Amino acid sequence: MIGKFLKEYRLWLLLYPILVLILGITFWLYRLPLATFSNALVFTLTIYVIAIAVLYWQFVQKMSLLSDHKSVKAAETSSPLVQAHLDALEESVSHSKNQQDSLRQERTQLTSLIKMWSHQIKVPLASLDLMVQTERLAPQDVANQVQSIDHYLTMLLNYLKFQEKTDDYRFENLSVKALVSSIIKDYRIQCLSKDLSISISGEWLLNSDRKWLTFAISQIIDNAIKYSRPGGTIVITIDAGSLKISDQGLGILPEDIPRLFEEGFTGFNGHQHHKSTGLGLYMTKLILTELELAVAIESEIDQGTTVTIKPKRKLNDLNTL
Repeated sequence: MIGKFLKEYRLWLLLYPILVLILGITFWLYRLPLATFSNALVFTLTIYVIAIAVLYWQFVQKMSLLSDHKSVKAAETSSPLVQAHLDALEESVSHSKNQQDSLRQERTQLTSLIKMWSHQIKVPLASLDLMVQTERLAPQDVANQVQSIDHYLTMLLNYLKFQEKTDDYRFENLSVKALVSSIIKDYRIQCLSKDLSISISGEWLLNSDRKWLTFAISQIIDNAIKYSRPGGTIVITIDAGSLKISDQGLGILPEDIPRLFEEGFTGFNGHQHHKSTGLGLYMTKLILTELELAVAIESEIDQGTTVTIKPKRKLNDLNTL
């Protein structure tokens, strides 16, 4: 402790001996009485020792407070510079704590997501295992389950990539009709297995990122197929400035609609009919927001659901989520 004290106040401690030396030289040069110098030296040395003792006691108290990990506010000081350092330290500690809390929350959310995702992907894996055990490996059924696994893996990987912001957007002029048609081809097996018919009409030339826009629209189409009844119809209407995807499926409860794009929210349908992670629509909203697009959902129970995608400035008349 003494060593730290000497290091902290070394300049002030050296100042007194230097002043004494200068004063002694002055007395010697002017042939002043040494008795006067001795009396002044004793008096000032006494004050100096007392001042050093008090300063050392204050230093020990402050070091004790800091070493005990108490709040930096407890180490009050009359020095504006030291107090500024303490305030900066407290702010840094608070910022670090907030970052740790944020990271802990993100880790908890990711752990919960992985658990839900692992349960979801077990469904197609269990179906494939059952097919193998019963030796009923129908090519269409196998392809259907493999595509489901691929869809879940793509969703998870894109989620992790999107969270880390490692992918830059690359905007280009796109044909929305061509993009949607390409997505429908990827889902042809699911459509055949449920005997669904899909109609596409119209065109929209949009400047956007092909990869992320494809992913966002895929999630909407995937839900439309997933919640459609066998033999149903999905109508996709495109015009210059909007994309509408309508199904004749189960519909969505009115109280669930405002929360559909929340992370981890699955709603009644997700619980009752499919073990959904609530990740697809959450990512869809984030991605479309980044692409300067807005999404709205209208639905009625047992009547179906319509999802509309438009530029943000053109969606004022809908229930934007």
